[in-house]
Amino acid sequence: MLIERRRLARTIVAQPAKLVEDTDVMHDCIVDNLNTLGACIDFNSTRLEKLPPRFDVTFDHCHTYWHCDVIWQNPDARRAGVTWKTTSSSVEPSIGRNG
Repeated sequence: MLIERRRLARTIVAQPAKLVEDTDVMHDCIVDNLNTLGACIDFNSTRLEKLPPRFDVTFDHCHTYWHCDVIWQNPDARRAGVTWKTTSSSVEPSIGRNG
């Protein structure tokens, strides 16, 4: 039996998104479930050599970005749990920026 340890329940969404690894590198992904604190992301359709510990996710063709920190990952299932940092409506992601 799985013990739920999340502070908030998650909403199942199965929302297509893009992982922004660098300003020029994006990967397709599916956000399986989310809440205001984080999400579970599925990378089954994407081959990632190594998941970076921090990255941005965009749901709206790079109009806004969700800054993520990986808190767990299962490389065999190609899934990861992330916490959201902040959202940004800037044109560029936070990854690869100075500062």
